[in-house]
Amino acid sequence: MGRRLAQEGQEGTGGRSSSWGAAAVAAGLMLLLSYLAFVLIPNTLMGYLTTRMTPVGRDLVVTGVWALSFVLLCGVFVRLQRRGTA
Repeated sequence: MGRRLAQEGQEGTGGRSSSWGAAAVAAGLMLLLSYLAFVLIPNTLMGYLTTRMTPVGRDLVVTGVWALSFVLLCGVFVRLQRRGTA
């Protein structure tokens, strides 16, 4: 029974299996990029734009950066999945 479950688990990856080390590196990369994209960059941008724009304009710019970051990180995640490390 254990062998059957192991074979079923391998079918979904297309025959590619990644080591724990490669998967941990990919997860760490995604965690680091997520922190940069959703915390550090918007916080820095918010501090910079506070005295240079109106609150509505600043919020639109920061929201746009968050949305763009989300789309780009989704693309990175899909690439990692196709590579077989996520």
